Amino acid sequence: MPKLSITIVNYNQKYFPRLCVEALKKSKCDFKFEIIICDNNSSDESVEYLKQASDKGDIILVEPGRNLGYGSGHNFAAREANGKYILILNTDITVEPDTLQKLVDYLDDHDDVGIVGPKLMYHNGEVQKSCRRHFKFFDLFIKRSFLRKVWPFSGRYKKYIMEDFNHESTQVVDLITGAFMMMPKKVYEKIRGFDERYFLFMEDFDLCKKVQEEGFKIVYHPEAIAWHYHKRLSEGRFLKLLFNKISWYHLASAIKYHWKWRGR
Repeated sequence: MPKLSITIVNYNQKYFPRLCVEALKKSKCDFKFEIIICDNNSSDESVEYLKQASDKGDIILVEPGRNLGYGSGHNFAAREANGKYILILNTDITVEPDTLQKLVDYLDDHDDVGIVGPKLMYHNGEVQKSCRRHFKFFDLFIKRSFLRKVWPFSGRYKKYIMEDFNHESTQVVDLITGAFMMMPKKVYEKIRGFDERYFLFMEDFDLCKKVQEEGFKIVYHPEAIAWHYHKRLSEGRFLKLLFNKISWYHLASAIKYHWKWRGR
């Protein structure tokens, strides 16, 4: 029986699933883990790799036959999970050999923690700002407009993305991004996983809020390191974003998030 179940959602991610799985297989752990990948009806070369990996027994492949979105895809994969812990993972993440062991050990030693995340590094060696403070709707607008460079909004922006945060110190935080989140399966089940009303974006922050509502802590644990090879889906100039489909997904999710958590 595996101690850790790793859920991954793939949608036309080309070669990233292979890189992710190969790095996971090099992990040095004193426990067993399983890799469950939900493919959201991809049509690129990643599909062939996933089917081959499934036939070899390297992964468990689940296929809903349509694009469920990010959170719903992880919920779909988690139905097959048998581990004590669940790791919610992006396809564009690779781990160090000791990453999984360090995070599982941390959860074993801290029953009050509902989610733990590692230090994420970009491929150029820069530390990703993967933690956030609780925020207002206007903070998201500032982040995606020229206002983030204009005083006094620049100070508010820096506070939101936690530029003052020591990324070398294990600390309790408000929110961590959904690229890499490890949590006890019992907590995941208690909060019923991701809220499936979000198709893309904000479902990770919503998950953090639900975990906190149940009295558990969110912890950033930089002794564990993972590498993130991503490009922001919603990056770009504000006027350009107005005509970007992905940006409208982000706006819709932000509205849902703030309507759900208003006053809380």
